Amino acid sequence: MRKITLEEINKRVQTKGRSVDYAVNKFRSKTKDEGWTMGRVRPRDSDEVLALNRLSRMKLRNAMKSGKVQYDKERRVFLVAEYLRG
Repeated sequence: MRKITLEEINKRVQTKGRSVDYAVNKFRSKTKDEGWTMGRVRPRDSDEVLALNRLSRMKLRNAMKSGKVQYDKERRVFLVAEYLRG
């Protein structure tokens, strides 16, 4: 299995981002017009699950380090600073 770094992923997203966004938005509008569902058809591959889990953990840890997300031990919930009242 080929290993790829997060920097390489971000670089690919930056280079191909606009064309991919355009294609995705075009497909979404077509699916809505024709009444298709946007649900996932096939189950995720185990490697895909691991990669997505690692990415989400990294995002959560970075958000916690920067103070955007906090964990309340008493209530066992994550608090997102952006959505806190007062």
